[in-house]
Amino acid sequence: MSKKFTSEEIINSLEGVRRAEPAPFLHTRVMARLERQQSSPEIAIYRLITRPAFAVAVASLLILLNGYLIVNREQLSPAPDDVSQVVAMEYAQQNHSNPYELNETP
Repeated sequence: MSKKFTSEEIINSLEGVRRAEPAPFLHTRVMARLERQQSSPEIAIYRLITRPAFAVAVASLLILLNGYLIVNREQLSPAPDDVSQVVAMEYAQQNHSNPYELNETP
């Protein structure tokens, strides 16, 4: 069975309570660990990537590259019509007969 405590007993139970104190040098150890973590390469890269200036620079670079590729699209790849014409001419030169000509033989 549970024992019922009076309010006086409950209040008196707090008489011997002291303030909690941390272990010696706790603050020093915590600060040393934080400094170690902040000097790691992963944190340095994360800090660089999360800067707004870096994000704007990367977005600008991608937009400029995309614009350059769109404007110079014709210069970067050969025109498909030119290639097909060259292939057709080479085929015609190799095969002297053209199946699309209407040469009817009697």
